[in-house]
Amino acid sequence: MTGRLILLAALIALIAVLIESRLIGRETTSPATEAARPGYYLEGVGLEDFGADGNLRLGLQAATAHEDPVSGVVTLRKVVVDYHAVAGQSWHLTSAEARVPRGVQAVDFSGDVRMSGRAGDQPGIGELSTASLMLDTASEHAETHDPVTLAFGRHVMHARGMQVDLKAGNLKLESEVHGLFNP
Repeated sequence: MTGRLILLAALIALIAVLIESRLIGRETTSPATEAARPGYYLEGVGLEDFGADGNLRLGLQAATAHEDPVSGVVTLRKVVVDYHAVAGQSWHLTSAEARVPRGVQAVDFSGDVRMSGRAGDQPGIGELSTASLMLDTASEHAETHDPVTLAFGRHVMHARGMQVDLKAGNLKLESEVHGLFNP
């Protein structure tokens, strides 16, 4: 009788081990009804950002905006930005595309990036063209490592790489700087 009890206890223990190993070893599957978070697609996008003084600081228009649901990156196409900086500076930027990563206050512009405007009370309009430009909207800093063409009236400069402090109104050309200044 004691032998049968030991055999019965061993059988119950074996069943318990088998059941537990099946439960623990089972792969967790998400329900079929639980779909991934969808991204969005918008046409005719217009966004505005106002400064602490209540004045318009940044206006953005884009033909389309598409969010990648996995990475959270928003891609804008046919982008136009009007940036109203301190001390009367006003800049107009266009590009074929812009990418805005989730949670980041920087915008990466690419494809025929052109920026034009007037720096405060300076005479004439400055024009800048490059293949790509990163604009950090929080620090009001822009930069590129690509070739840059900068023109003020008949004066033209070419360089590779540039950094701009939009708050201070400073522009720094990085390397391979060549200029032509006609009277």
